[in-house]
Amino acid sequence: MSSNNHKLGLPLEYQQMPEYFDAHNISEQTEAKNALIEQLLKSHKVKTVLDMTCGAGSQVFYLHDRNYDVVGSDFSPALLQIARKKSQDLNLNVNFIDGDMRDLRVGEFDAVITIFNAVGHLIKADFEVALKNIHANLNDGGVYIFDIFNLQAISDEIIDDFAMDIESTVNGARIHNVQYSEIDRENGLLTSHDKYTIYKEGCEPEVHTNSFSLQIYTADELRVTLGKCGFEILEQYDMDGNSFEADKSLNILIVARKQ
Repeated sequence: MSSNNHKLGLPLEYQQMPEYFDAHNISEQTEAKNALIEQLLKSHKVKTVLDMTCGAGSQVFYLHDRNYDVVGSDFSPALLQIARKKSQDLNLNVNFIDGDMRDLRVGEFDAVITIFNAVGHLIKADFEVALKNIHANLNDGGVYIFDIFNLQAISDEIIDDFAMDIESTVNGARIHNVQYSEIDRENGLLTSHDKYTIYKEGCEPEVHTNSFSLQIYTADELRVTLGKCGFEILEQYDMDGNSFEADKSLNILIVARKQ
């Protein structure tokens, strides 16, 4: 089965369980990642930002607080509803737009960002469609910043380390999430299997299971794809801000310039 017709699927919290999105995706590392992104934006003198995979708004609110003119968009109405509620509760005037990174056109920005492996939810052909559309949403010389898992560095030991067994509490409900992953190296597919057990007082536990895949890449594959779609890679980092090492960095954080 080629990766271009493999159904990737999505994590449960993107659509069916949006109220648990932040609990699953926001951690003590999030602030450091947001700070790194902001540092890169500042180094390229960015003032206007489009976050095309904003989810519940983590990067949008972080950048808004630091005086960027930032717009958030996402394909998930449920997550955008949470983001808009946050904005309202904080008495902020932040614009969140329903849209898909493959076809949303909302203007020309100094930078577009898609963070936390967001492009991995697209098959390879759709990633190229999205890149061409991102290109169209950038000013001349604008930058695109994104991250994705680095296929070259993901060993079997790393796959074992990806396993999760975590508990969190959201709105009084206790959530137990168990996840394990496997990799198809030939097609660059990282597949994760989730089991959520939700405990609410006075109720029987709810159990939800789900599997989804991420399309992941080597640095060389990304360089070729970005070049085909009108981008030049300026910088590559690991997500901790250190220089990217092809055989060691688990993530590739790329700054690419519109040509």
